[in-house]
Amino acid sequence: MVTGPTWQCSDCDTYNDAAVRVCDVCDTPRAAKTVPTKTVPTKAVPKKAAPKKAAPKRPVPKKAAAAKKSAAAKKAAATRKPAATRKSAPAKRAPVTDLPATGGRRTPPGMRVDVTGTGSPTVRGLVWECPLCAHRVVGAMRCDRCGTRWSIAAKSLPEEALFGSSPLPARTPPREATRGEMVAGCGCLLFIAAAIITPIVLLILNWSAVTSFVTGSDSSKPSPAPSASGPCPKPMAEMLPEGSGARLVAAYSRDDLEERYAFCRTTSGKVFYFARARDGEPYGDPTQARESEQGYVVDFRPQGTSYHFRDGEVTAYDEDGKETWHGELVPEATVD
Repeated sequence: MVTGPTWQCSDCDTYNDAAVRVCDVCDTPRAAKTVPTKTVPTKAVPKKAAPKKAAPKRPVPKKAAAAKKSAAAKKAAATRKPAATRKSAPAKRAPVTDLPATGGRRTPPGMRVDVTGTGSPTVRGLVWECPLCAHRVVGAMRCDRCGTRWSIAAKSLPEEALFGSSPLPARTPPREATRGEMVAGCGCLLFIAAAIITPIVLLILNWSAVTSFVTGSDSSKPSPAPSASGPCPKPMAEMLPEGSGARLVAAYSRDDLEERYAFCRTTSGKVFYFARARDGEPYGDPTQARESEQGYVVDFRPQGTSYHFRDGEVTAYDEDGKETWHGELVPEATVD
């Protein structure tokens, strides 16, 4: 241990005793201008022995001096502690999610991963076919039908198919009907047409019978049954043209009035109408009448009015065909 004033070697930076003129390590002579000395305090400094006579200096070869210098440098480097290196904090890694393979193409800038809920990511622009249920999934990492997660085995679909997440149904071409099916179809149509048209035709042909059945009257009779019979009364027959041989075919009276009506048919088939307003009065001049399906019609000219005798009733009409009055008739067997 070196105590007391020291000096520092200019070559190897070793501190030597002040009394030493040559460095103990590299034998470098002490320079004229030395480094300021240090005083190392010690508890007790032993007495220094008498200095020995310095040995005569020997010339140091240059190779030996270089070797000593390099050895001193290695020793000083070994004694120095290397500076502690700071450990860098480990970089945090982002969670890795399975992304679809792009087949060597760059991922489109519009594709983004969005982790939602329990960690099931959705990817915009991702269209793939589920390998388990063949369901087409759009923009999701998990099949919304069976729950299968996307993997490399999934089949990627073109980005143009972004319309819905359901597979498009395959269109099957329409099957052409066979000849037998066409014949059967035509037969069914003909049967339906016959079942509809036949009743309509029968209804048209028997319309008169149908109306008679509904109304309860028989329209097949050309004229009503005569209410009276026998020869036309002589005073009335004398007023008829060709009245000889005329026959009485109908006679009526009314309960509410004293009017009486009578119809006589000549041998030529003409029918004439007679009327009386009150009892005891003679019948008026005859008026030619015509037979209808249910009775007789008497037209009065030039007034344009008419009487209709049918089904035990008499109805009067004006010149416009509008009904003016209506009355009940009582059939009579004779004319008084």
